[in-house]
Amino acid sequence: MRFAIVNGIRAEAAKGVKGICPSCESELIPKCGEHRINHWAHKGTRTCDAWWEPETEWHRSWKSNFSDDWQEVILVDR
Repeated sequence: MRFAIVNGIRAEAAKGVKGICPSCESELIPKCGEHRINHWAHKGTRTCDAWWEPETEWHRSWKSNFSDDWQEVILVDR
């Protein structure tokens, strides 16, 4: 996932920062390294996003065609 909630603001993963999942509100950890694109991950296995899939470089590039405010927006039909 590209964005997590950090101090009440949507933020990208950065080393040493803790985030909150905007969907299930559990703690996320940043995955920042040299071999994969920076992203957030749940601590352990979570199934809060039924549409989850591995995000490739192509996927991230495609999402970047839209403003950050339009990416990873969670809408729930109650």
